[in-house]
Parts: sequence; C-alpha cells; structure tokens
Amino acid sequence: MHLKFALGFSLCFVGMACMLLSFPHPCVAQQDKSAERIQADGGQDPAPASSARQQRRGRRSESGRTGSYEAFPSVLDAEFVRTKLPEGVRYVSDIVYKSTEQVELKLDLLLPASDSKPMPVAIWIHGGAWMRGNKAQDLHRFDQLTARILGQGIAFISIEYRLSGQAQFPEPVIDCNDAIAFIHANRSKYQLDTSRMVLLGTSAGGHLVSLISLSSANSTTTFFSEGIKPEWKILGVVDFYGPTDLLQLQAKRSDIDPTSDNSPEARFLGGSPQAHPELARKASPVNYVSENAPPFLIFHGDQDVRVSIDQSKLLNDSLKKAGVTSRLEVVEGARHGDQKFDDAVYNDMVVKFIQSILK
Repeated sequence: MHLKFALGFSLCFVGMACMLLSFPHPCVAQQDKSAERIQADGGQDPAPASSARQQRRGRRSESGRTGSYEAFPSVLDAEFVRTKLPEGVRYVSDIVYKSTEQVELKLDLLLPASDSKPMPVAIWIHGGAWMRGNKAQDLHRFDQLTARILGQGIAFISIEYRLSGQAQFPEPVIDCNDAIAFIHANRSKYQLDTSRMVLLGTSAGGHLVSLISLSSANSTTTFFSEGIKPEWKILGVVDFYGPTDLLQLQAKRSDIDPTSDNSPEARFLGGSPQAHPELARKASPVNYVSENAPPFLIFHGDQDVRVSIDQSKLLNDSLKKAGVTSRLEVVEGARHGDQKFDDAVYNDMVVKFIQSILK
C-alpha cells in the first residue's frame, strides 16, 4: 500500500513538473487569449487567468455584470507602455482636442520610433454601449494588436467622445470627426500622414468608425462641426462586432417597450429607435453605404447575444453589393467582447489588411 502511494505521488509530481515546463512564457510569442473568454453567465472557461490579470484586462461578461469598463483609468501606466508595446514608443496622453459645456475631450498618441518621415495613422474608437468606457480600456484588451500595429511604424491614436449620459446622437459622432480634424490640423507637429489613415473600433466604437467612414465617403456633412471639411483620407476600416442597423438591432429584442426604452441604443439616440425610426436610420451605418466607401474588415463572434452577427452580415452584404471590398471574419465560439479577438490569427488578418491599403 505504501509502495502504491509513493508511486502515485511520484507520477503526480512528474506530471505537474511537465505542465510547468511546457507552459509558455508570456513574452515568447503573441499569446492565444481563447482560454480567457468570459461565459454569458459570468463564469470563466477552463484555465482562467488570475483575478489580478482579469482586472488588468478589463474583461466583462455578456451580461455586463463585472463593471470592468470602469476598471481602468483613462491613461496607460508606464508599466503597460514598457512591457506591452514595442521599444521606443512615445506615449503622449490626455491631449485636449475639444472643449464642451460638459467635458474636455481628449485623445492619446502612441508614436513609434520614426526616421522623421510622416507616419500613417491608425485611429481607435472604444466600445462600451455608447454609455461607458474610455480611451485606454480597449488597449488593455487588445494590447497585442496595438503592439502589432505600432510595430508596422504606424502611429496609434485612441480617442474619447461624449457618452450617452453627456450627449446624444449625433454629438458623439461629431466629436469623433472633430478629433480626426484635430489630428489632421496637428499632423506636422506629430509627424503624421493623414492621407493614410485607418479606423478601428469595437462594439459601439465599431458602429462609430463605420458611420464616420461611410458618411464621409458619401459626402454627408451632418456629422461635422461648422467650418470643418474632411481634408484627410480614410483608407480602410476594421470593425469589431459593431451595430450597423439600430432599427433591426432593437427589433430582435421582444421585451422592449418603446415608451420606457432604456436600451443602450435608446440612450444613444435620446429615445427608442422604434419610436424614432427616422432618427435610428440616420444613425445606422448601413444606410450610408456607397461605391465610394473604403475597404472593410469585419469581425464578429457567432455566439454574440448582445449584438447579433446579423448586424455584420448586413453591412458586409451591403458593401459587397455596392462593389466595395469587404470581408466578414466569423469568429467561432466567440461572444461579445471576447478576448479571443486579440488572438494572433485575427491580428495577422488586421495587419495584412492594413498593409494592403497603405501600400
């Protein structure tokens, strides 16, 4: 009996040692974040990350109960810049690009080491159902993609906009265009080439980058402050699971009462889409698709219950019908805001897409 116990303990010890030896070092290669997914009930998949890392990631469940959008300050800390980003990146934070009655709106610049030539620009717009979040949160959740883009010699700029508790449509859209106008006006100061820009965004940010790029290509002036003309060039869009048709989005929710609608899209619009259909149509990117639209790369999880994958299918089909280059990448098993979207396989697609449009 003692011999069996000793043998069993030895085998167990050897097995544990093998597991430890085979576990990859986080700095060896881009990490696969599939194991970090959050299930819809708030539980974690097997092999969860530590609670400390979960807080740093700012992950959240489909139910949104973790409150992680408030977990991050609105600026990156020195450790993140030093350990997560390529060497030599210069971080310029909290640049005020616009002052409103409610708040000063800011943006952050991540500038790779440069040989003094103007750099192409990637502008990131964060998610958060139009009502929460900040310009730093998504960079934690997409730290590997951020580093990959910077590694291409591309300036990375993350902007904030007024949330639905501060202003309703179209003001947040105008804010984003004002941020781009500010970047363009200061292009020489920061060595930026605003004739070579790509927009990226998640969820509500995906909606905003789609709406901004499509409306601009359609010569729509509604979303610009007085006196601003888009002299810059948006060459492509990367949309992560963003809403594209607000009427259709809400039609999927049978429990919505238009008279007491407190949904994210109702807060964004200032009223229920069903009660204000024309306003909802004006806020829907799919209604601005034209042959002049830039190329799109769209990602969406097939297990997303917050924003149906039908939203991305609708936009992708509309773009292709108009003769615009568009690709929808369906991420199997992924829910809304899944960490899986920052896996190497999808980042490879983003980098290849950006390289192709910046040539």
